[in-house]
Order: sequence, then C-alpha cells, then structure tokens
Amino acid sequence: MMIKQIVTPFTIVLMSVLTAVQAAGEVPAKVLELQGEVELAVQQADIVRVLTVNEEISSLFAVEPDWIRESFAIAISVDPDQAEVLAALEEMSAGVAGTLEVGDFESAAAAQEGVLQLAQDMLGPGHWLTAAAIRDMGYIFRQMGIVEQADAYFNEAIALASGILSEEHPQTLEIYGLLAELYAAAGAIDEALSISEIVVGGLAATLGEAHEMTINARLNQASFLEYGDLYEAAAESFAGTCGVLEENYGSWHPSTLECLMMQAGQAITAGNQEEAGALYDLVIERLGESLPAINVSVLDALSVRADIHREAGEYQIARDLLSGVIQTASQIGETDVSYAAKSYLGRVFNNEGEFENAQKVTEEVLGYGQSNWQSRPMEIFNTMLELGVIYQRQGKSSEAEATYQEALHGLMEVVGDQHPSTLVALNNLGQLYEEIGFYDKAEPLLKLALESLETTLGPENQQSSRARNNLALLFESQGNFREAEPLYKRSMAILSKTRGDEYTDTIAVRNNLAFLYMMMQDYDRSSEIFERVQEQWMVLFGERHLATLKVTNNLGRIYHKLERLSEAEQLILQAVEVRRSVLGAEHPDVVRSMIDLGSVYIDQQRLPEADTLLTQALALAEKVLGEQHPYTFEALNNLARAKEAQDQLQAAVEIRKTGFERRSKFLDRMLWVTGENAREGYIRLHRTEFSQYMSLVTKLQGGDKGRFAIGASLQRKGLLLKVTSEIQQISKMSTDPGLKKVAAELESARQELAAMTLSGPTPETQGRHVEALYDLEQKVNELQGELGRASVRYRSSIAQIGVDRLVDVVPEGSALVDFLTYEEDGNARVLAGIVVNEGGEVRYELVQYPDRGKIEDAIIEYRTIIQDDQADEDDLLEVGQIAYDLVWQPINDLIGDTEYVYLIPDGTLNILPFNALINPDEEYLLQTHDLHVLTSGRDLLPNEYRLAQGEYVILAGPDYNSEEVVSQEVLNAAQGRRSAALQLGIRGAGGGLRGLNFAPLPGAEEEGRIITSQMQESKAPNEVFFGSDAQEGVLAEMKEAPEILHMATHGFFLKADDMLRKRLLKLQRGADIHVPPPGDNPLLRAGLAFAGINTNAQFLGDIDTVNDGVLTALEVLDLNLSGTKLVVLSACETGLGEIHEGEGVYGLRRSFQEAGVAEVVSSLWEVSDAGTQALMTSFYDRILAGTPAREALRDTQLDLLDSPEWGYPYIWSAFMIVGSYESSGITVQ
Repeated sequence: MMIKQIVTPFTIVLMSVLTAVQAAGEVPAKVLELQGEVELAVQQADIVRVLTVNEEISSLFAVEPDWIRESFAIAISVDPDQAEVLAALEEMSAGVAGTLEVGDFESAAAAQEGVLQLAQDMLGPGHWLTAAAIRDMGYIFRQMGIVEQADAYFNEAIALASGILSEEHPQTLEIYGLLAELYAAAGAIDEALSISEIVVGGLAATLGEAHEMTINARLNQASFLEYGDLYEAAAESFAGTCGVLEENYGSWHPSTLECLMMQAGQAITAGNQEEAGALYDLVIERLGESLPAINVSVLDALSVRADIHREAGEYQIARDLLSGVIQTASQIGETDVSYAAKSYLGRVFNNEGEFENAQKVTEEVLGYGQSNWQSRPMEIFNTMLELGVIYQRQGKSSEAEATYQEALHGLMEVVGDQHPSTLVALNNLGQLYEEIGFYDKAEPLLKLALESLETTLGPENQQSSRARNNLALLFESQGNFREAEPLYKRSMAILSKTRGDEYTDTIAVRNNLAFLYMMMQDYDRSSEIFERVQEQWMVLFGERHLATLKVTNNLGRIYHKLERLSEAEQLILQAVEVRRSVLGAEHPDVVRSMIDLGSVYIDQQRLPEADTLLTQALALAEKVLGEQHPYTFEALNNLARAKEAQDQLQAAVEIRKTGFERRSKFLDRMLWVTGENAREGYIRLHRTEFSQYMSLVTKLQGGDKGRFAIGASLQRKGLLLKVTSEIQQISKMSTDPGLKKVAAELESARQELAAMTLSGPTPETQGRHVEALYDLEQKVNELQGELGRASVRYRSSIAQIGVDRLVDVVPEGSALVDFLTYEEDGNARVLAGIVVNEGGEVRYELVQYPDRGKIEDAIIEYRTIIQDDQADEDDLLEVGQIAYDLVWQPINDLIGDTEYVYLIPDGTLNILPFNALINPDEEYLLQTHDLHVLTSGRDLLPNEYRLAQGEYVILAGPDYNSEEVVSQEVLNAAQGRRSAALQLGIRGAGGGLRGLNFAPLPGAEEEGRIITSQMQESKAPNEVFFGSDAQEGVLAEMKEAPEILHMATHGFFLKADDMLRKRLLKLQRGADIHVPPPGDNPLLRAGLAFAGINTNAQFLGDIDTVNDGVLTALEVLDLNLSGTKLVVLSACETGLGEIHEGEGVYGLRRSFQEAGVAEVVSSLWEVSDAGTQALMTSFYDRILAGTPAREALRDTQLDLLDSPEWGYPYIWSAFMIVGSYESSGITVQ
C-alpha cells in the first residue's frame, strides 16, 4: 500500500490534541441558559422538556458560517437544462446505497462506476458531484478492503474538492477524514493521526472547537490513538473531548453521554474495568434522568455494563442485569436489543463454565442474526466466532472447526483477508488445531495470523499478543522451546506495559510461560510463577473459575515433579472434582486432571487406584478427543507405567506398543509440514516415550523383545534423515513450478546463512550480528516447512512399515543387528535388536548392554590407539579385544555362524571402526564377518527410486593457493568491506573457517589421475578436474546427477565455537544444547576444501559462497545428486560430525545422504596420502570390473590387511561405506 507522507510530526499531533481541548474558549451565554433549562427539567423529571432543549443545543452547534453554505450551494448547482442529469444521478446513487446496505460491495462498485462516468461526462471534473462520486468510489473500495484503490480515489477527491471549494472547507476535510479512517484500518496509525490533525485543526478554525463536526473528528482521532495501542494518549483525548462536550452541550446531552460511553469503551480495551464501570454507571444514571423510563439507549448501556461485570468475574451481577434487559426489551418489542443482550449472556455462561446454556443462547442469537442482520454481516460472523469458542471449550472440536471455517470464509468475502476480525478467525482456527494436536494444520495459520495482525494492528495490539501466545503454544507442543520462550516473554512484556500485571491476558500468558518452564524441567522457576498466577486468579475469579482450576492443576503437576506428592494429590484432586461439577464428566480438562492424579497415585504406590483411574481416563480421551490427541498419548503412557509398576509387563508392553505406533502416525503427519527446528523438537520431545518403551522391552522374557526393538527402530531410527532427504529429492524431481520456486528460495537462504556465518559481523549487521543470524535461520526454517508442505502429497509413510516387511527381505544366512541408544532412570543405555535368518527360519534376539559408558570409553580409546603411530602392537591388540568383548562378543554369541551382517549403529557406535575389532583368536572382524552398514532397517525395503546413470566425476588435488577462482576485483571489493568493518570496530572471525589453511596434496592429484586412467581403460564416461580446475563451482553447475562422484582433497570438521554458542543461546534462553543454535549449525562446520581456499579464506562470507573454495555440508544439500549411486569422500575425517542419538552423525556423510546419494564412502580419521591412494586404486579396479561398491571396499581392505606395507588398521579401516543400493532415499507413491 502506498501511503502519502504527511509532514506533521506525531508528537506535535499528540500535543495539539491536548492543547486544543484545553483552549476551547468560553461557552456562549445562550448555551449556558439552555443548559440551565435542561438541569431544571431533569430535577423536575420533565423528560419532554429535556429532549426538546437538548435538540435546541444540538442545532446551535450544527450551524455553519454563511460562506460555507454559499460556496457549497454554488459547487452543487447545475444549469436548468441539466436537471434530468441531476435526477438520474440521484436515482443511481440511491440504487448504490441500497446495494451497499445489503453488503453487496462488488455490485455497488460497478453501479458507482456508472454514477462517476455520468457525472464526469455530463458535469465535468470541476463539479462537486463528480468529486463526490469519486469520494464514494473510495468509500466502497474501503469497505471491500482494497486499500490501494480506496487511497487513490480519496486523494483524487481531495484534490478536486480543494479546487472546487477550498482545502479548509468542511466537505473537503470530511474526505480527509475518510482517508484517515482508511489508514487507521490499514494499521498506518501515524499517518492516520497526521491527517486527523489536519481535519481537526481545519474544522476548529472554520466551525469552532465545539461544533459537532469538530467533536466527531476529535473522537475519531482518539479512536486512532486507541487503534495504535496508545492507551494513555487515547484516554486523555477521550476525556478532553468529553470535557468539551460536557462544558458546551451539558451533562445530559446525548452527545456527551455517547462520548462517555466511548471513553468507557477505551477503558475496557485498556483493561481499566473499574474506570469503565464507573463511567457506565454515570451514563446509565444520566440516561435514566434524561430519557423515558424504558428506552433502547438505557438497555444497550445496561448490557455493556453487564459485560464489564463479566470481565471482572462478577457473573451473578452480570447475569441479573442481562436477564432484566432481555425481559424488558422483549416486553417493549425491541427484539434486536433483546438478542444483543442474549449475546452478552452467552459470554457469561461461557465464562462460568455453563457451556450448554452458553451454546443454547449463542446458537439462538446466531439464528436470529442470520435472519435479521443481513445488512450487518459482521455481527453474524462475530457471533459465529463466539459460538466457535464455546464449542471449543466443550471439547466439541468438529463443531468448533466448522464454525470457525464458516466465519473465516464469510469474513474473507465481506471484509477481506487483512481485516482484524478475519485475522482473529484465522488465529482461533489455528489455536483449535494446536489444542487438538493437529500441529501440521495449526502452524501455517498461526504464523500467518501473527504476521498479518502485527502488520495490520501493530505488535503491541492485544490481538497480536494473543496470536503470539498461540504460536508460542504451538512451538511448545512441537518441543521447540527455544522459539516458544521469547514469544511468551514478549507478549507478557507488552501486555504488562499496555494493560498492567493484573490484566487477565497478562496473567494467562504468565501461566503459559510457567508451563513452558515445567516442560523444560525448570521446576523451581515454574512453581514460583504458578503460585503467583494462582493467587491472581483466586483474587479475580475465585476457586471455581476455569482459569483458577487450570493453574491449580498445573501447580499440582509441578509439586509432583518436585516430589511433594501429598500437596500434588490435594491440588489435582481438588481440580478434578471441581472440574467435574463445573464442566461435566467428559470435558477434556477433566481428562487432563484424571491423568495427572493417576500419575501421582503411581508414585504414591497406590497402584490399583492409579490403574483404575488411568483406564477410565484413557477410555474418555479416546472417546472425546480421539487417538491422536496429546492427552490420549499421556493416558497411554501413564497407564503403561501403572501396569509396569504392578509387574504386568506384557500388558504394559502392549500399551506402549499401541502408543508408539500411534505416535508414528502422528510424526508421519507432522514432520513433513514444518521446518528442521520443529522436526528436531518433535523427535526430542517424544524421545522419552521411545526410551520408556525400550526400557520396558528389556524386562520381557523370550524372543519377542528383540522383535519389539527392531519394530521400534524401523519407525524411529534415522527418521529426520528420511524426511529431509525425501523432501529434498522431491523438490529436485518435481515439475511443479510452485515447489521449484520454494526450493530455489531455500537454496538462496541457505547460501545467505552460510555467507553471514562465515563473514562474521559486517557494517550492515554491526551491533546485531547474532540477531541477524537468528532471523536468517528462522527464514531458512520457514522455507523448509513450506517446502515440506508443498511436498507432502508425495510422502512415504513410516507408520505402515512393520517387522514382517523387513524380515521378508533379510536373506537366508544373514543377520541384522540394530543398535539403539536410550535413557533409563536418567542413565544412558544401549541395546541391540537382532534378526537372524537361518535356512529360512527367522528368530529374534536382544542384547542389553550393562554399561554404555564403558562401551563409549572403549570406542574412544581404540580410535585413539589406532591413530597413534607410536602405539605398541600388543596395546593395540589388547584394546581392540576389549572393544570386541564389550560390543561384539554378546552379538557373536547369538548369531552363531552367520557371517553376513546388516549393521545399524547408533550414538558413538557410528564412529567405531567395527571391521577393526579383534576377537580372542586375534582375528579382525573384517576377516570373520561381512558387515553391511545402514542408516536404518528401512534401507533394505524395496522402492521405486531410480539410480542415476550419468558420468563418473572426479575432483582431485585442488590447487588451494590458486588465484584463478575468484577475480582480483572481487577480492579487492571484499577487502574493502572487511576494512570498513574493522574501522567501525567490528571484530572479524579470525578463527573457524576463515582460519583454515591447507597444505598441497600431491598424492590426491596422483590418486585422481590413476583413477582417471582406470576409467578411461574401462571406457567409463568421466569428467575430471585437477589443480585450479578442481573448484567448488564445478559441483554447483552439474546439470545431471553423476553416477559416481569422487573427491580427493582435504576434509575437516571443526569443533563448536563455545563463545559463539553461548552468545547465541543467550538470545533463546533454555535452548536444548542438542539442537544447534543459529549460526552454530554443525553442517557449517564440516566441509571439503577446493581450489583457491587459501587465497579466499580470509574473505569467506564476503564473496560468493557457491565457489569460494570450501564446500560446507550445508551447501551439499543443494547439489544435484539425486540418485547418485556412490560418493567417495577421499579426505580426512569426512565421517565425523555431531552425534545425535537415533539420527547418526551430523556432518558431510549425512548431507550427501540427504542430497540423495545411495552410498557414501567416508573416513573416520586423518589418513595418510599414500595409504589412501593405495586403497582407492584397488577399490576402483573392482568398481570398474562390476563389483558393487560395498563388496569392492571390503575386498580391498582384506587385500590391504594382508599387505606388509598397508596392513595396519590405521590405513585399511579408516574408510567405511554407509548405505544400500536396495533402497536409497525415497518411495514414490
């Protein structure tokens, strides 16, 4: 929207509002005389006289100077021969007015076009009626919500009116006023106030401070201040204008009383209920003295006064007042007034928890409105929103959803998608979806609602704060605590500033923040806040109010966490009993309290009571809320706890299995439609369920426990990798232009994030570099979610994958060993689920390792001694056998003579060189078993994914000092930017990637040339790049995915920058350290070096990241590798990264898998140049002879093992291959 800039500064506007009111001038003697007559008539109860004299006062302040009337008369005059044109315009305008009255704005706009065309053709642009027709076009487009066209028409009308009448003429100023209203509605409050000052000043100068037009303009100005959440200024403006009215019109004049009601309305908005109540009491008293005993104005005022009582929790007073209004209005035939009061009464019932009455009354109001309020559609839709809230609070989710959707659709048609009521409907619908666990539907709605409300109404508006709170609730439910906390804090700070600490919305957000801290296990801070909230609700509403009951229950949950079991039981028992009596036995809040009380009973060892209560809670949750509701999951989890505590292990496992399978369906739906942060949040939040399930499984007897473990792994192991990889590949393969567009935006945002992370602070980000990084990460996250939502129709389900499908593809004579890490009573554990197929007979086994800490220590020690060239051979043998005894011996005892093993590591086991483990006979595992390393058992399942059949691409021996990659001109410009940053005192990143410097690798180039010769001999299509040509940009420019990609260069994985991490985490207090904070992404700390890196390193981030000499793991995601059969990372430590339990290693290997590569060869430590060359040469001999990559690598390692020169495990076990040709990333449905 283009908004004209008005010169008047905002502060001057506020000052002039107040000073003009103070200098209203003396009241004319005639007016004082008439005011005295009104006062006397009030004392004598002479209502007729009061009305008559008030009308006379009104007429005095409606008089216009002669010049105004005369100039307007001239402006509207027409020649006698144009009388028919005038009559036609009047008739057409009446038709437009009728169409507007029924809300048909599009027809009205078309008809008004005709009016305007006739006026322009017959009267010309210099006639007032033409200007008026243009003004009316602006008004119609404003009603349609089309701001740009309304703005244009109003400005055109102002220009014409200024020339026809004058700029200070009231008719011209009236159009200015319409423009100010347009800007205010569009959220441009400063502009609206500036224009309003022109209007008020002009009208005061031409008509006087107390003229009715000046008063109306000043009231509009006060309303604009209110729209902008400038409550203190708005209150002063309303009070000052009401003072002018009281002084000039008198205390009993309708205009004065109307102003007082507007002032009271502003006090309600600002949360000053006491002030609003006092003002309405005064208005009602004066209305009773100045109007007939029974009249519409008094009844309307009483209804609003009752609503103020409701807001204050004085429900009985509100109910009594409204009952009287309804009865009286019905008796005098004022049906509209009666139904307006019923609408207020529905709110009272809703707040009291009498939902059946609230529903009945509000449905009745809606039915009446749909028949009688066709000309006032907003009242119909707002009533629908009220009804939706009532349905929602009863747990009637389907009815609430349908009602919100109907209201939203209607509001979109009538007032457009940016109207505040439309956005409230959007917010309500999103919050409903969050409440019932449909987070995939909730996320886009809540984000859109918040963004639009902040744009339209401003970030400090009450509705913006509510939307922000709802989005925080969603993030909390997703386990994305880092994003939730600042949203709660910001809303609470704004509400405290604008409404006060005791305002209901402020307290509600404070309650939600306390709940977040409970989820974050910060129980002391949570309990302190909950105790304060409980005191506040008790004072405001008493112990039976829904808000009080909620915090009472939450406080009980916190006391439970703090092991204050007796207090917890007392509070939760109180909550469940009162909730049953207030809400009914099947309300969701009752289910919530039943679950929490059952959980307390478990820890009190009252197990039969817990079992009974939780069984009832589960049945209720499934009946009322459905299988996917969060409460249903909690009921299942706690019932399983109760069964386990009673030693009913089989029943407990079956319940856990049911919950686990349902959670898989839930994750199936959620992980696709949100960003990476929320995906990790979901997995982390529900990781406890997995751990509890695995812990229980280990206590079972027989082979079933192995089957349970394998089934759980199929639905959880590597799940994030699966989803992100599939989305990545769908975006590459799809021809959908919308999906392609989002993918391109994501690629660009990732490049920008990489550049900003590498560059460090710049003049553009000085003082806010960390915040800028965070904002950019949020943008990447949003685009990830958008890409997922666009791809969701292609997704493949994990929920349908069972053990039987896996067993069908495990060949005879083979075994599958799946390691799973989990937590048990706060201790780290590891187990291995095993499937063995012996002659077609399948059996399941499970190894429960007694001490995960010993295993991890042995892995680190063995890795260290393998890399120590000074280590004694006996020491190597001893440590290798210790690691074997701890990790492999228990498996070997169960798989017998089976040699072919599918191996799926977890946790630190991902970096263990399994092949180098040494058995008691001093044999390496490589010699006794054929290991096939996978990311998940799902990798074995068949799919329709097609491997690429392109070229073999080799990049080897880059010239790290090359000056040919980036031009000197670009480097000079980058140097200039760095110098500017240093002059501003900005410290650049001296370490990290900018501190990288790589020595030449002549062996890498030789390795590449040998492999090239091998390829040429076998006539394999190939493309090779050496020295200065081995540039990162080569990879970015690949049009087709290569069949094999080989890169022989330096690799690296940098440790996290602890100082950066701490600074970043300060922004988001309470972030889980396992989720990388913004700018500390492990995929930006792992990479490969290419030509020009030493020359360009100091300018990383200031030059184009696509060809700067370093390929980070994050940049790998955007390469065209979908379907590439094999990537060989012939470089140091390319298999390392941050280890995430259940998800493997976050580094280069994972990025290539996400990018769509079937199998990846990577290294576990720094490798010698010559040893690598020997391994790779032999490896490619076999590849080019047709041997599959995994078998080729194993055969090569066996050969090297027997070699006197290369037989040390430091050489031959450094490389490992992960993945499977059987399945490589995506199932197309």
